[in-house]
Parts: sequence; C-alpha cells; structure tokens
Amino acid sequence: MSIQAAATKLLFKLPKPVLNRIMRAIPQNNKSISNKETPWHLKGNWAPVKDEIVVKDLEINGEIPSEINGMYLRNGMNPVSGYSDHWFFGNGMLHGVNIENGKASYMNKYVRTPYYENDMGMMESSFDLKASPANTHVIRHAGKILTLEEAHLPWSVDENLDTIDSYDFNGKLNGPMTAHPRICPETGELLFFGYQMMKKPYLTYHRVSKEGVLVQSEEIDIPRPVMMHDWNITRNYVIFMDLPLVFDIDEAVNGSDPFGFKPECGARLGVMPRNGSNSDIKWIEINPCFVFHPMNAYEEGDSIILHVCRQNKAMVGGMDEIYGGEDTTGKLWKWTINLTSGSCLEEQIDDRPCDFARVDDRLVGLKAKNGYAMALNEKADSLTFDQYLYKFDLENNKRLDHDLGENVFGGEPIFVPKNKDLSEDKGWIMAIVYDANIDKSKLIIVDTENFDKKPIGEVILPQRVPFGAHGSWLSN
Repeated sequence: MSIQAAATKLLFKLPKPVLNRIMRAIPQNNKSISNKETPWHLKGNWAPVKDEIVVKDLEINGEIPSEINGMYLRNGMNPVSGYSDHWFFGNGMLHGVNIENGKASYMNKYVRTPYYENDMGMMESSFDLKASPANTHVIRHAGKILTLEEAHLPWSVDENLDTIDSYDFNGKLNGPMTAHPRICPETGELLFFGYQMMKKPYLTYHRVSKEGVLVQSEEIDIPRPVMMHDWNITRNYVIFMDLPLVFDIDEAVNGSDPFGFKPECGARLGVMPRNGSNSDIKWIEINPCFVFHPMNAYEEGDSIILHVCRQNKAMVGGMDEIYGGEDTTGKLWKWTINLTSGSCLEEQIDDRPCDFARVDDRLVGLKAKNGYAMALNEKADSLTFDQYLYKFDLENNKRLDHDLGENVFGGEPIFVPKNKDLSEDKGWIMAIVYDANIDKSKLIIVDTENFDKKPIGEVILPQRVPFGAHGSWLSN
C-alpha cells in the first residue's frame, strides 16, 4: 500500500464527528455553484473561461520586434465546473501566445490530471500525489515542460499544451514539488523543495542535474508544518523561509481554518550549501512576516542579499484572506544576511504594494541590477491587481512605473532578452493584462530601456484570460 493510500485510510478511520469537522474546515470540491454570494475569485476577470481554442494571426497594435520568437506561456486557476471554494483550488489552464516573425497566435488548454478528470477538490486530492490541480506555474527544463502546484507531483505537457503525464523524475521523487523551483543559469541545475502538512518530513530539498536527473534529496528539519510558497537560491546556497503561516490540524479538527498566522512561532531564514544537508543549515532569525514571492538573491562577500515582497502578516482571517489591507500586501524589502555573525539586516526599499516579482532569468541567484513586479491594491479586501508594472533599480533603490492605463490591470512581468545580448538593460517585459474598457486581455511588450513609455506592441487576445499565477518565456 502506498503512503498516500495508507494516509487516506488512516484519515477516514477518524471518528466521524472529527472527520466531518476537518472536511468542513478545508475547502474540498469544485462540483457545484455555492448558494452563498459569488466569491471574489469567481467575479469579473477572476471568473473562468469555458472554451479551449486555437486562433492564429492575432490583431496587433504597434509591432512585435522581429527578434522575438517563442512562446509566452502562463498558468492559472480556471475551475472546470465554474466553481471552486478558493482561488488556489481551480483547475490549471495554460494560456500560450506563440510569436514568430512579427505574428502571434493563441491557444489555451486545461492540464488534464486526475484532479481535472474526476472534478476533485483539495481535500479529496490531498493523499494522491498525482491528483494535482497543476495550476500555479509552468517551466521548461531538460526538454520537458512542467506544470506545477505545491502539494503534488508536476505534470508534463507538450508544445501543443496537450497533457502527457505526471512526472516523478523516473521514480526518484516521492513527495510534492514546489511551484517555485529555480533553474541555475550557470550550471543548468533545477533546484526545488517540497513541503507537507500532514506528516514529516515537513520540508525536503531536491537538486536535479541539467540533464534532468534527480541527483540529491535531503530532508530538512523544521519544527512545524508551514506554508512555504517560495524560496531563494544563490551561486552557492539555497535559502529556505520558515515563516509563521502555520498549518494546525487541531484547528481543523475544531472546525476552524487550519491555516493561521502565528508570529509567536518566530520567523527565520535557513541558509544551506546547494549540495549540503540538514546538518549544514545555518538558521538566521528575522522579524515575523510572510513572503509569497521573493525577487532574487545573490552573494556579496560574506553576505547574502535578498530582495523580497514582504508583508507584515498573511491570511490573518484564514485562507479566504490571501491579501487585503496594508499589513497583508507585499512591499519591496532588502534582507542582508551576514554569514559570519548569523544576523540579518532588514530594510524596506519601497512603499508601493507589489508582488509577483521577477528578474532576468539569466541572473537568477546572481546579482541583477533590475527587478520587476506587478502592482497590487492594498485598499482592497482581497487580492486585487492594479494598473501599474514596476521596474526597480536595485543598486540605487529607485522605482520606475509603467502605467497600463485607467481600468487596465496587470499580470506577472517576464523579462525577454534581445537576441543573446547579455545586458539585462536590453530586452522587453511581457505581461498578460486585462483591459476592462473592452473586456479583453492583451499581451503587452514593453521596452525595458523605455519602461515608462507605452508598449511597443500589444497582442489582442481572442478571449479574456482570467487573472492567474505564473509563467515563462520559452524561446525558440
């Protein structure tokens, strides 16, 4: 019997009143429209789209530079039944914009996992590693396109976005994979972790060679199960974020939301050599906070510099309150870890609410002078995208704004280099944005050297693309 099957069997041996309380506390199905008021994640541009389509020769405002050839590929939550209990739980739908010779085409497809095929919910899928929503990120490594979500195995798709199968690195991965792995631009390695809520090890680190072979897995000892959505790497280290967004099974048994922000548990950063083990980790305490997404990290002398979208708290009202309000919306901070003293200097760099931060992928884990992020509205009571994209000068702590226009709402900014030019100044930022004025989505192309100017090109997409999560540029 597999671990997952055994855990499921054990769970359902619990006394019925206890099991019922757990099942009520954890959102679990996507199968019918609730009688309650439609939640925010199903309204407006959060609402799912129904059709999977392929459309060529898209309308273009301006022009697409001839050097841009490849696919902008983005993942996001799109409940197949039209309803899900939470934004995190919608089925994964891929949206791809192919660009070649100044022309563009669009296609979108569901990732057809057991979660999709059986219209499952998160509780139902919790003990089956293959039953992933596959709805958070998509990357390409060692010739494979992998769709990711943090509680299950990844799923592979082909270049037509057709689902192939779950992927466990030839049987070597027996736990979940984060939605935020990192590909080292120098070694080509894929570095990732997985966290678990129900059983130890709560955290496991993995390293994959550039050829796609899983060569290292290390159990990491942390005292309690926490949501560890993202992390950091540098040339020689990985940095885990043990932050106090805690999963508590007792709260679930009592009928409460199992996730809670508990600053009394403390917060710390774990620095480990990339080929190291649990015994090599140096833990550095920081002020309690939460980070959904860092921007980048790099080494400088005996220090490690991290730029992160830091928020004071997270999910203080439970899982329904992902963001909302000044305390639970990220702002750009700089953390400087002194490896000699084991201390961390924490500095706020900017006061504008933002998240979904990125740098040039060729500089992940290395010093990048530019970073990019998407604006958020901290006055809203839930996750609300805003009308700006930001470019941060990380050397001089300055910000440049790209105004998308009234009633236009941003998406994650992805850097696309000009040819093989190694300068991070020479390239474009691409993002799928939603224009509420025309109820359409657009892929915008912004010259990074004229970031505060209008896009040089806008690809008008043939259907609305719901607000989603993360994506990648796959060059030809």
